[in-house]
Amino acid sequence: MTNKNFDTKGAEYVNKNMPMIGLDVGYGLIDTAQIYKNEKYIGKALQELMPKYKIKREDLFITTKLSPSNQGIKNCRQSVLDSLEKLQIEYLDLLLIHWPGTSKLRKNDPKNSYLRAESWKEMEKLQKEGLIRAIGVSNYNVNHLEELLEQAEILPAVNQCECHPHWYQPDLIEFCCQNGIHFQAYSSFGSQSNHQDLFSDEKIKKMANKYNCKVQDFLLGWALAQGMSVLPRSKNPQHVRANFIGANNIKVNIEDVEAVKLKPNEKIKYCWDPEGLR
Repeated sequence: MTNKNFDTKGAEYVNKNMPMIGLDVGYGLIDTAQIYKNEKYIGKALQELMPKYKIKREDLFITTKLSPSNQGIKNCRQSVLDSLEKLQIEYLDLLLIHWPGTSKLRKNDPKNSYLRAESWKEMEKLQKEGLIRAIGVSNYNVNHLEELLEQAEILPAVNQCECHPHWYQPDLIEFCCQNGIHFQAYSSFGSQSNHQDLFSDEKIKKMANKYNCKVQDFLLGWALAQGMSVLPRSKNPQHVRANFIGANNIKVNIEDVEAVKLKPNEKIKYCWDPEGLR
């Protein structure tokens, strides 16, 4: 799995130019999800553009995520088969459980645990059948991972979570490392509505100046320096290219990685929060 990946959202945008600008600059991984509702557009575009760039299916790493509305044995399998059909591929490189909870259930509902366990068992079967190459999770905290490791026959390959200098979970990252789970960072720039909080952070701006790069390049480099892979996302083709080039050109040292982290009592989470979810 490559360290720099392309996160895709928005059907209209994907239909027009996502695969072209992504494949054109060398992104090897395409990350989508059932709830993004763009899988069929990605599938159509890839069928048109892979021949253009002489890219084979095995040259790509395609990830999608099980929607919270499809948790459980009743819906999991069919939703994955639907994703394969929409993407026009014979297998997924990686399937993630998008969220440890289930749509329309409260965070404290014990059914959350039962249904995600059912989903995992079905995903294990799909992997054994060759329809999925690897399985993992997203937005799982340590308690969710501990529960999964007790039940799983096939261990999760990935935990994809929000991570940036304003939201850093050392205990979660260490747990993943100790158990052979790759930690993949999303929302490296914060959320769409709150990204200016990171971009205006004086410590981060000073570090970007030190490395003679843009703030977004430093934020990607910050994650890569810790062995994470990243999922930069942009609706601007020039920004997509810049993300790829910029992230390749800087190497952030560990002292600077630590210097920009907020203190534990100052941390800010911008995206989904699984805290308290049973």
